Amino acid sequence: MKNNPLRFKFSDCVHIYYKDSSCNLCASVCPVEKAITQEDYKVIVDFEKCVSCGACAGVCPSEAFSFENLDFYGLHKKLVEQKQNTLSCKRDLPCLSAFNIEYLIATVLKLQEDLVLDIGHCSECQIGILIERIKNIAEEANYVLEQLGSEFRVKLEELKIQPEDKQENDRRSFLKKFTKTAAGLTFWALMPEIPVKEDNEEDSPKNIVEEKVQLKKRKALIEALENLNIPEEKQNEIKFSVEKISFTSDKWIDNYKCTNCSVCYNICPTGALKPGAERLQILFEPALCIKCKVCHEVCPEDCLHLKDELTLHTFLNETEILAKHVMIPCEECMIPFSYKGDTTLCPRCRELEDEIRDLLRIGE
Repeated sequence: MKNNPLRFKFSDCVHIYYKDSSCNLCASVCPVEKAITQEDYKVIVDFEKCVSCGACAGVCPSEAFSFENLDFYGLHKKLVEQKQNTLSCKRDLPCLSAFNIEYLIATVLKLQEDLVLDIGHCSECQIGILIERIKNIAEEANYVLEQLGSEFRVKLEELKIQPEDKQENDRRSFLKKFTKTAAGLTFWALMPEIPVKEDNEEDSPKNIVEEKVQLKKRKALIEALENLNIPEEKQNEIKFSVEKISFTSDKWIDNYKCTNCSVCYNICPTGALKPGAERLQILFEPALCIKCKVCHEVCPEDCLHLKDELTLHTFLNETEILAKHVMIPCEECMIPFSYKGDTTLCPRCRELEDEIRDLLRIGE
């Protein structure tokens, strides 16, 4: 890994849960060409090319990317405890794009004041193209804060915060060795006293049905939202457009098309979808959803859909029943299937029956 502080845990990647997932957020946000690629279904990180900016960690829905020596949840707690309302790539983290949108929202809500992102160094940074990502997460965070009725916002300002004197001298020495550098490399060069572990172990096999991803960023967001103590009736009035938020959703299922095949909840990375009532129901918990859309992509009947809106009460409190099923044995093959009230033949036997009819018509 060549002393790189970035860590990638493929066993937490959504491609482990569904190898053909369309998720490529890490590769699309990475500012270095071919530093993150995909071979077959596996995401590959080229640590020789990686500049350790952390943009991939900021955008990954399942927190598969992290840093050995930087805990984002810890940084969020530190900002709140020390009442620090500024974030800088020279002091707090390798790049502002590394701080996930859920942490931004949670930090503003806990601070109860504006959170200022110092973009004063972006224009001189070799990975300054990430300024668009920074603007986008600030805009989305502010949309959520506005819907919550908060008067505080995430703001972008050119503060040009500098490191402490000792760190600045270390930075200058570092820059003499490299004619071309980036914010991520500079940030880690300022912390030479922190050891970085070599990690050459492969991820162990994972039971995707039983082992689900636990998210620190979601914990931070829910803690902050619950801390607002918004009455239940008011929570129902606060609505978010599902199209405008990237980190969760609300769903509905076409119950007639659903066959209760169980694939959607078996492969859900976080357990947001789950079985209920003797596996005759499909349940959904928005508080766990990461909007990876794996369940939509894997559904053989294409019966899962996004709702237009999500209420705060639903997000914080509800486990919804998306589908209910009555299972009966097929009168032809005796295999149980989801009975819809119109036929006692399972879909497979109905399909076979239709094929036989078509063949008989051909011979007419």
